[in-house]
Amino acid sequence: MMGEKPRLVWGPVAIINNKYYSQAMAAAGYCSKTYMEQYYNITKKADFDMYFTDFAPKAPKFFALDVFYNQYAAGYSAFCYCVKNFDVFHHPFSGGFLQYTRLKRREAWLLKKAGCKVVTLGYGADFFRYSKVIDASWLHGLNAHYPAFARNEDEIERTVSYWRKHSDCIINGLHIDQLGRWDVLPFRNEVIDLNAWRPRENYSDSDGLNGPVTIVHAPNHRVIKGTEFLLKAVDELKKEGLQLNLILLEKRPNDEVKSILHEQADIFFDQSVLGYALSAIEGFASGLPVMTNLEIEEYTRVFRRYSFLNECPALSTSNESIKSNLRILVRNPGFRRQLGEAGRKYAEKYHSYATAANIFGKIYDKIWHGKDQDLINIYHPLLSTSYNNSLPLIEHPLVENKIPRELMETLNK
Repeated sequence: MMGEKPRLVWGPVAIINNKYYSQAMAAAGYCSKTYMEQYYNITKKADFDMYFTDFAPKAPKFFALDVFYNQYAAGYSAFCYCVKNFDVFHHPFSGGFLQYTRLKRREAWLLKKAGCKVVTLGYGADFFRYSKVIDASWLHGLNAHYPAFARNEDEIERTVSYWRKHSDCIINGLHIDQLGRWDVLPFRNEVIDLNAWRPRENYSDSDGLNGPVTIVHAPNHRVIKGTEFLLKAVDELKKEGLQLNLILLEKRPNDEVKSILHEQADIFFDQSVLGYALSAIEGFASGLPVMTNLEIEEYTRVFRRYSFLNECPALSTSNESIKSNLRILVRNPGFRRQLGEAGRKYAEKYHSYATAANIFGKIYDKIWHGKDQDLINIYHPLLSTSYNNSLPLIEHPLVENKIPRELMETLNK
């Protein structure tokens, strides 16, 4: 019923963000479930509620192509189940439960006929058209890690165009340079369960001279992350006499990551090419100073003007400035603590389950209940009615994510 809270389903690509979104909305009182085609090696089966194979008829014994069956036949079954049991579908630009079937270009029409709504959330591989990417360094990273998508641009363009036209709401985040439409403008829209991430209680006074400083980095995509540039900077700083420990979080269980960030890390280095994502949010949540690249104007200026990027306390760091910025953070433990404490507050304000409940609640008010909601200005920093101004502003010493000259003159170098 339109007067009640809509029933929510998230899928079918097993992006961990879907788990967090769904849990956030369930905590806010919604019936919310995840329904995935499969799960990946970076996730666990228990991360999601349902899978295509849970409700699809079993493949005939003579049917050898199980993957083909799961994607095509099971996709129809998943779609039929969800249309009967859910009201708002959340999926990427690649499409929903019919994306592998012959009805993929009719999915929006079928959902509309069933009285359902669609919220489209891009995650990257579903909407990157490489020839349209503005920054060549970012494009180089994409080609380094995901070269196959460069060959599939025409099909990606078709699916992006389809859902750009037919979605009831599009909420994407940082990568909007090739999108053409957005209805909400968060800088990043990922959320995590902050109750599972404890902030630092005792900050180290080590400054690299009186004791070692520990840097943590998760190099899952080394070119995009700038891992080799970080290794070079750490090596050079060590040769200059600074005591540094570098922990690379590769293939570590999540509980171990949480423990390291809470108990050992002094600095979290996210990436030095563009933006931040889930691992940096975990760094913020752990109360750590975060280093990441937020200075490519073509991507960031719109979010400084119309979103919440200027509240972000991450120290903007490019490949070329890793060494100098790292030296500043190492040599100034009080400055590290300032950024770390602001980072936790920033995560609580913009990347928590409460954040998700607020923004998606407003989306449903508009697309499901038909209420007047000015979604595109929800994060406008100059409007008194914006989400930004409904809570205390995040105070930190950076200006557009850089150290201002006046502060720089007071810091150890």
